[in-house]
Amino acid sequence: MQKKNRIIIFSVCALFFIVAFSRQIVFGNEKNVTNNVSVDLETAVAKVLNEMPDVTKNQAKSLGKSVNLNSQSVENTMDNKKAEFRLKVHNEMSNLKHDNAYLEKVAIEETARYIDAIRIAEEIYGVSITQEEVNLYIATNVADVVLPEKERYAKALGISLYDLDYNFDRDFYVMDTLWDKLMPVLLERYPKEDGEDPNLYLDRIKSEFYSHSSIR
Repeated sequence: MQKKNRIIIFSVCALFFIVAFSRQIVFGNEKNVTNNVSVDLETAVAKVLNEMPDVTKNQAKSLGKSVNLNSQSVENTMDNKKAEFRLKVHNEMSNLKHDNAYLEKVAIEETARYIDAIRIAEEIYGVSITQEEVNLYIATNVADVVLPEKERYAKALGISLYDLDYNFDRDFYVMDTLWDKLMPVLLERYPKEDGEDPNLYLDRIKSEFYSHSSIR
């Protein structure tokens, strides 16, 4: 159940507090920090959806578990507009006052980091994932966990819980699926040294991983 609770945190609360250590390692320098909440989730989502109405319109055509995914690469799941949407909701809910140009730039950079992480994992460490593996991950760890916060988020988006899990938040679970396969490889490639501080060890793994990045 601990793992499932972590998943729900990523799905709903990634909008307004820090991402757990696995994303900090694999996905670089994300820094979503908790701020004093000034607007509730539903109000923030409604306001940003009014600005970005297309962000949820493609759900019917997106990557649900009943769709044949053999021809779809996981990179296609990444969408900088969806990243921008989440950042704007975070911005509305918190005391942050970032302008739209800044949030768009951060969203593009964040999406590029995700795609770069997928490339590094495959090209350097021989780890890749399929959409079927992502579906299995969601079915096993996510879909059967329903919390009030998750229900409110789906309702505010105007989509079903199914579409929230399998489609809208799929990019999160692509990266979680990748991480589950990648972490054992990294731990074997870069073993912990005697007496090494655990946090410094994780920083070292992150540094080693991103030494192969094409993003500078």
